[in-house]
Amino acid sequence: MAYSVFVSHSAHDQGLVMALASTLSKYGVDVRVAEWYIAAGQALSDKVKAQIKKADSVVVFLAGNGTRSKWVRQEVGIALGANRLVIPLVEKGTPAEELAALQGKDYIEYDPARPQDALDRAAGYVSSLKAKKEEKERALLAVGGIIAFLLLLSGDSK
Repeated sequence: MAYSVFVSHSAHDQGLVMALASTLSKYGVDVRVAEWYIAAGQALSDKVKAQIKKADSVVVFLAGNGTRSKWVRQEVGIALGANRLVIPLVEKGTPAEELAALQGKDYIEYDPARPQDALDRAAGYVSSLKAKKEEKERALLAVGGIIAFLLLLSGDSK
């Protein structure tokens, strides 16, 4: 199963989202952004909740626009409530109190003068999470195979 990331952001940060999606896709990560998934007739909040719950983790842009966005704050709340790992990209100089529920959490600093640095760091981190998930899945498959083999052996002895 592919590793997927939901990207929470202000509409004003669409360029950053596109750059991050491009970088993550190079690592084989499935990127989910609410406006990329059309669910005609479905309430936007339901669509976003579903996308967050399907994702393995959530990257949240907390640049100037993101810290003021009520939607970004709601998406962070949904992600935390769904027990998803939240990976904040926080604009350099953002006061801690503007991080709301993420205050005191580790984050990746985003410098508007060097945006690709933060995007590369975020993609590298997500790539390591993807590798851990894949390793865990391989281990579970191996254990399942061993159990199936043992069941076959025990069935043959009867």
